Order: sequence, then C-alpha cells, then structure tokens
Amino acid sequence: MADFKDLSDALTDEVLSEMADSFFGARIDIDDALEFFHEVSEELNGKLYEIFQICALLEKLCLGREGYNDFWLSTGISRDLFQYPPGVESAQFISKPSFSFTSKGEYLKWVNMAYEMLALSVADYMHGIYRDDGNGRKVRSTNRDDFFRMTNEINIKIEKVNNNVSASDVLKFTKSLDPVGMKKENIAGCVGPQCKVIDNEMAFRVITIKDIEFPEFPDLPERKEIGSYIYEFCSEMYSSDKYRIKDLLKNLRQSVK
Repeated sequence: MADFKDLSDALTDEVLSEMADSFFGARIDIDDALEFFHEVSEELNGKLYEIFQICALLEKLCLGREGYNDFWLSTGISRDLFQYPPGVESAQFISKPSFSFTSKGEYLKWVNMAYEMLALSVADYMHGIYRDDGNGRKVRSTNRDDFFRMTNEINIKIEKVNNNVSASDVLKFTKSLDPVGMKKENIAGCVGPQCKVIDNEMAFRVITIKDIEFPEFPDLPERKEIGSYIYEFCSEMYSSDKYRIKDLLKNLRQSVK
C-alpha cells in the first residue's frame, strides 16, 4: 500500500511539474517575445524618424513645402506618401558632393544626395539591409516586414496559450489532486463566472496590429532611373529662384565639415 502511495505521489508530482512547465514556460516565452517586440518597436520607430528627417532635409533643398510637393510631382511619386509630422528636425549631410563648375550643377548634386539618402533609409526601414555582424555573417537589420511577421507569430502564440491551458484549468486540476482539501472548500478551484474572471485577468492581450503606427512606403526607384526628372526639377527651381538657392548652397557647404 505504501508503495502504491509513493507511486501515486510521484505521478502527481510529475503531472504537476509538467503542467507547471507547460503553463508557466509558455507564459515566460510570451513575456520574452513581448519584451523583444517593444525593443524592435523602438528601433523601428527610430528608423521611421530618420525617414522623416531626410524628408525635412529634402524639403529644405526644395525651398519649402510648395517646392517639395513639386519635386514629388515631377518624379511621378505621390507627394502624400512622404509627408511628415510637424516639428521634425532636418537631417544633416555628412559629406559634400564632388566639385561642380556651376551653382546649378552643385544644387543638382545636393538634391541627388538627399534623394539617395531617402531611398536607402526607406529600404532599410521597409525590408532591412544586410550588414556584417562582426563575425563574418551577414545579418539583416530591423525592418517593417519582419516586424509585422513577428507580431502575427506572437499573436498566434498568445491565442494558443489563452485557449489551450487557462489559469482556471490549472487551478481546478491542482485542487482535484487534493480531494480532502477540495471537500473542505466544497469547490473545484473556481466555479462559473469566477473562472472567467481569473482567466480574463491572467490572459495575454493580443496585439492590435491596426493600431501600430508604422506607415508603409513604396520602394523608391534608383536615382539613375529618374535622374532626368530630378534634373528638370532642379533646373526649373534654379531658374526661378537662383539667389535663394545660392544662399542655400553656401549654408550647406558651411554645415558640412
């Protein structure tokens, strides 16, 4: 009899251990996934802000919002896609373009540089760019595509944990292994609405994807593909307001050391 009781106790301990591992282990995995989700969100938000900063820089080169809108119109790309929130500080150039004999030629080079900066920043934000991790491996940077795939995977895990093993089920099963205590309490863990309250309090909240404010941008064509349109735009801008552009060029040269 003693041997049977020992076996029963051992089986009970094993079942409880497996249930605990399943219940708490799954919840720990989701906690870790949600923490990583927030880390990636912050990094992606930084990349989005960089896009806005470069847009502000390009608007500066276009001498204001009207010229900025005309730039996108001239390239055939919707101007609405690259509007940015107020208060964004302009990005800064880290290098100067090669020497130009004319101010018009120099202006074109600055605009081309800003466009290429924006195209690269959009590609990095949307799809990621492969970079060396320092150990000889190519690793893709944080990007919007992977972020939303990860979010969907986290939601699948959350729904699985919420539906498969609820907190009330664990409580009921645990109490069922102690018939004496269960008889004294006259309940099997929880009953009816009480179970629902426990499960709702312990349940993970699914991430609402539509509330995530990471806008989608189109892949910008390579500069050589729309170079003639940018050239035409810069020529018209220079012809209509060359004195302001010359002042702009002077300030740009001084800003890059």
